[in-house]
Amino acid sequence: MRVLGGVLLMAAVAATMAHAGPLSFDLQLHEPPVIADSKAPTKCTVTYIVADIANNDLYASRMRIDPTENDAPADNRLPCPKVMPPRVGLRALDTCLTRAGEAKSCVFADMSRGFEREPDIHNTSENASRCSSDNASDIGVACWMAGNLSVCDVACADTPQKALVQAQARCEEKQQHSCPITATVPVSGP
Repeated sequence: MRVLGGVLLMAAVAATMAHAGPLSFDLQLHEPPVIADSKAPTKCTVTYIVADIANNDLYASRMRIDPTENDAPADNRLPCPKVMPPRVGLRALDTCLTRAGEAKSCVFADMSRGFEREPDIHNTSENASRCSSDNASDIGVACWMAGNLSVCDVACADTPQKALVQAQARCEEKQQHSCPITATVPVSGP
């Protein structure tokens, strides 16, 4: 009897071992949806327009900045910092760098006059390529084609139409060319 009991115990262990293996660790613990307070003031969002000049691609790079304890909302918008650290602008360029073939082809989309002759990041403006949500709701860009190169300038406004008109006026005044290529995006993303 003992022998038969021992054999049955070993058979049960062997059967269990045959089914042993890595278990699925998907415990169905999905993250719950984020619920936003519709009456809470909008957090500061900074949006940059950056360009990959090798492919003439434009990217909107958005970053949300957490408020400090002393920040008070105005018009239901939390203030953005008055001065942005240079690393924030460099983080905006990361949007382009992850897609571009070469890092040197990524620049800020507000370009100086003569950019077509010297297409370099030093001939672009980080500050003018940026809009913050406490001052504008939309960012616009207008460009002209210098051969195969888009030369652009950026503007901030409270509506998409105003952003486009202001970007086009800024580009035409600065570049002394007609700037027919335009685009706009909201400063605060969905």
